[in-house]
This record gives sequence, structure tokens and C-alpha cells, in this order.
Amino acid sequence: MDFALLFAATPSPYLVLGPDLVIVEVNPAYLAATATKREELLGKHLFTAFPDNPELVGADGVRNLRRSLETVLATGLPDTMPLQRYDIPVGPGGEFVERHWSPVNTPLIGADGAIAYILHRVEDVTELVVGRTGDEHLRASLERMRVDLFVRSRELKAANDRLAEAGAALRAEHLAKDRFFAAVSHELRNCLGALRAAAEVLSLDVGEHPALAVLERQVDGLNRMTGDLLDAGRVLTGALRVDRLPVRMRDLVRAGVAAVELGGRAVAVTLPDSPVRVLGDQVRLDQVLRNLLANAVRHSPVDTAIAVSLATRPGEAVLEVSDTGAGFDPATAESLFEAFTRAPGARGSGLGLGLLVVRGVVALHGGAVTAHSDGPGTGARFRVTLPLEPSTPDVPAGRAEPVHNNR
Repeated sequence: MDFALLFAATPSPYLVLGPDLVIVEVNPAYLAATATKREELLGKHLFTAFPDNPELVGADGVRNLRRSLETVLATGLPDTMPLQRYDIPVGPGGEFVERHWSPVNTPLIGADGAIAYILHRVEDVTELVVGRTGDEHLRASLERMRVDLFVRSRELKAANDRLAEAGAALRAEHLAKDRFFAAVSHELRNCLGALRAAAEVLSLDVGEHPALAVLERQVDGLNRMTGDLLDAGRVLTGALRVDRLPVRMRDLVRAGVAAVELGGRAVAVTLPDSPVRVLGDQVRLDQVLRNLLANAVRHSPVDTAIAVSLATRPGEAVLEVSDTGAGFDPATAESLFEAFTRAPGARGSGLGLGLLVVRGVVALHGGAVTAHSDGPGTGARFRVTLPLEPSTPDVPAGRAEPVHNNR
């Protein structure tokens, strides 16, 4: 049988990726669905060919797809994703248009037992998602959230399996893991209780209902916790991966501060005139900034300010996030980056994984992160240093620049 002919003739859009997520083959249906040409895609990294829409605040298509592909590589099992918004550039100007997809990622195992390729199949469901209204939209939202809950639960189990398989390398983490299971059981029990109650109301099919908002918030909380767990597991097992592409840190900081929920706190931002280029993974570096900002929010009262600054020194970019909140004992600075650690005075819920992920991501970029406080009640400062792109000149320390954040 001519499998190449079969692949080309199938009406479903397919993309073939190597284990390094470089595109190695694509069928005509995929080219038609994404308005691309074969020569434009072959040999390119998936997220270079299909980046997030830079104008869409909170775009998470790259992050969600990366998480699914990393799950496939780590487990060797197929992964079905919930419906995703992932805009694509169209036309000579590369303007992004709204697209919604239903993706499935399937590993293709080679003769040596290793994953040789990943088969990425998508269906364009944009018209279905955008066109639904009223009760139909409500039922569709509930179904998507149910699928999302199932997928996240499976990811949670896979992450736990990877942690257990680490064995001897994670013996020192057993106590922290026990604390995690206690914390996550409490958090998930709260979320799932609310989800069940809201689902019972929505199952009556009465149209719009406040329970839907409750359901959406709790699913978001479960997604965040599951995402933190998965990233922390990858840090602890050495499975975390980053792409190394040019990143303009000034733009990343400006956009990140504007997008993060700060709970009404003022934020003072100091940025240099230079774009400050580093070689790194924009999604992961944005995650570093967001985690540090979230940490500052949890440890500072609403009526205090948070400061963010970006500067350079010879060969390095320096990012600092500081607050005037709870602070900590200087002797405990290193322990803040350990798994499932929460400093005294933290507000809100969380698993204590954010700073662990920050250190893991920064280390993969060849950088370092440190924490400093003069003591309880004196606030805290977190400093991240990253190697500059070799062609980047040193620039002055920076200047105050307003960054709008109405959250």
C-alpha cells in the first residue's frame, strides 16, 4: 500500500513532528486549514511556525499545546486536548485571525521502542464555537469543561507517575511530596465539590445561570494547580524543556505586567530604552515573571506597591520584582525555592510550586535567581539574571515607564 498517498489524501489535517517538535511532514488538508504552504513549514520548529497571537491578551495556545506534546513525550501515550483557541497568521501581512481547534497528539514508536514522531491531528471548529448562542452555548461550555477536567485529571495522574518513577533521585523530596498530597487533596476537594454542585444545576438545562461562572472559576483553579504540578514535576525530574530564540525582555516585561491580576495593587515599572535581548523561551520567561508577580501579590497588602525593574550589567539582563509586604527570615531564602514551600503571611491558595518552577526555568537559560529580605515585615526582592544575547550592548540602568494594569 502507498502510505504516502493515503496520508496526502486523508481529509483530516495532519502534521508530523520529530521529538524535537520540528515539522517533518504535513498533508494538504492541514495546509488548507492553516492557509500555509508546505515549504514554509518543513524544517521549522512548531512554535516558530505557529506562535501565539501577540495582540491577544492571555493567549495560551502555545502553552497548552506544548504541555500536551511534552505529556506525549514523557508518557508515550496519546493526548486528546480540549477545544483550544489558537489564532493563525494569514495573508501577506501575517495578520492573525481567530481560530478554534480540536487537537489530538499521538506518538509513533520506532523499532527501538523510542518515540520517533508525533502525529498532530486537528479539526477546525471555529464556526461551531463562535456561532453557538443561548442554551446550546451553555451546554457546549459545560461539555468543554467536563472534557478539560478529564484531561487535567489524566495529566495529574501522569505527573504523579513520573514523580514516583524518579525513585532514588527524589528520596529527599518524599516529605515534600507528602505535604503536596495533603494540600492538593484539600484544594481539589474544594474545586470538585463546587464543580459537582454547579454541574447538577446546569444539568437542568435552564439556560444562563450563575453556577456557570462558579464552574468556570473552579475549572480555572484546577487547571492552574495541575499546570503547576506538571511543571514542577518536570523541574524535579529534569524533563523541563525550553526553546532558545531571541526574546526582547523589555516587551516581555511590559506585556506581562499589564496582563497579570494584581488585585488592585499599584505597580512601578522601570524599563531601559534598549529592548534587552536574550536567547530563551518567551513562554517560559513570561511564566517566570508571572510567578514572581503572583508571589508578590500573595505576600503584600492591597494598599502597597509592587516594583518591577529591568536593567543590564556586563553580559547579563537583570530582572527584579520587589514588594513591601510580609518579607521573610533571611536564613530561609534558599528554602523558598524548594517544592511545596509557602512562606508565612501568604494570602490565597496555592501549592508552593511557583518559585521552584522559576528557579528551574532560569537555570535552563543559564541564569540564576535569588531572594532577599531584611526580615519579616520588611518586604522581599527577587532578582533574576540571564545571559544577554551576544550582540546585545550594555545600556543604562533604566527609566521609569508607566505600564497600564487595570486589574
